[in-house]
Amino acid sequence: MRGRMVLRTIRLGGWDPSVLRELVLAALFLAGALVGHLYAGSCGEEIWTALGRYLSDYCRLYDAGGVETSLASCLVMYFGYGAALFLLGFSAVGVALIPTLSGAFGFFTMYTISCFVRCYGRAGTVLALGALIVRLVFTLPCFLVLAEAAWPLSMELFALSFGRGKRSMPVLYGSRYFLLFLLCAVILAAGIFCERLLTPVLFRAALESI
Repeated sequence: MRGRMVLRTIRLGGWDPSVLRELVLAALFLAGALVGHLYAGSCGEEIWTALGRYLSDYCRLYDAGGVETSLASCLVMYFGYGAALFLLGFSAVGVALIPTLSGAFGFFTMYTISCFVRCYGRAGTVLALGALIVRLVFTLPCFLVLAEAAWPLSMELFALSFGRGKRSMPVLYGSRYFLLFLLCAVILAAGIFCERLLTPVLFRAALESI
């Protein structure tokens, strides 16, 4: 009896569609990460030899203080996905491109990690974390939040554009959408500061450990 009452309460409470969208976007990120890992493993030996030399030279220069990520590069790395998501919320094509971006984010993240691991073994995991951990702490949560906010708006635009007259109400962009982007922009700006301050320290510490 008690179990039936609990199930009835769940049915009455309904299912929050935002939770489902977040789960779908997270699943696409993980699927992209899996594809990136498999793709990295399928590369030929010649590619890995060349990549290994490149990473070794990069690590050597970084350790000597000859490599520093420019502010322009940081802006692209931190704000690229967020700005794209925000703009796609105003376009019907975002209904397909937003989940595609989620998979691409996972693909390139895991592909980078897999490259380090393939070239340096277990120590490559430490190097990859030193290079990426600060960025992911800031960009991944902001990505998921902005994607979840932009995706339903893009779906509404898609329904309005291709719904054959079944939908006539305009798509409304409340202040929440713009405030959310502004909040994420502040967080990402703080992430750039931490990136330039902490990532060199973490990466050099990872280099010293191997």
